[in-house]
Amino acid sequence: MRRQLLYFGIFAAAVFIIIGGSVWYFWPDPTCSDGKKNGGEEGIDCGGSCATPCLEKIKDIGVEWKRFFKIREGFYDVAALINNQNFFAGLESIKYQFKLYDANNILIANRDGETFVNAGERQVIFESNIQTGFRIPRYVYVEFENKKNWKYVSKEKTFLSVVKKDFVNFPFPRVSAEIRNESVSETKNVLVTAIIYDSEGNIQGVSFTKIDVISPESSKSSFFTWPVPFEKEPAAIEIFATTDLTK
Repeated sequence: MRRQLLYFGIFAAAVFIIIGGSVWYFWPDPTCSDGKKNGGEEGIDCGGSCATPCLEKIKDIGVEWKRFFKIREGFYDVAALINNQNFFAGLESIKYQFKLYDANNILIANRDGETFVNAGERQVIFESNIQTGFRIPRYVYVEFENKKNWKYVSKEKTFLSVVKKDFVNFPFPRVSAEIRNESVSETKNVLVTAIIYDSEGNIQGVSFTKIDVISPESSKSSFFTWPVPFEKEPAAIEIFATTDLTK
């Protein structure tokens, strides 16, 4: 009986090892798309080793200010300064919509747009020549789609800097700025926005341009114009220069 119990124990242990080993061998490795919280993930298929951060830890895109500017009768530019407080996450693409309302809170015009959102960056979104007809805007709002495809962004910020900027108000307003790429690689699709302030810190105008490419350790000029001189002499110029770091 002792010998039989010994043989049975050895047989049972062997079966257990074989079955356990087979399960372990054929058990699929954790992935970021298996619908389970495993493999060091912070949530289900998010955080940790996954490229997608968990949405409950993502902060909403902030809007520091939004403005509209009359270009000519019945046509307006709109702009907003947005702020991504997620220092390690960004969006390759997000859609937004500007809405213009009159004094009675009636929608008179809207414009859709799309942009990238770099990690931990402030950037300007801008739309030009929105037609309102005979209606005069009083308020402007900007709305973002409910985006879920946030991703971790590991790229360092490009070494873009503004090395020179000039302004003249007559015969028409004109800003020129030198954007320098301090890195050792070329930077493509540089978005540049100029903001004009009066002596009281109010925004008088915003304009936008794009530079296709800036070679390593070199500069490119960008220019901005407005149709008529500003009523108040501008006191300050702020230049935002950025490029897509999410891809």
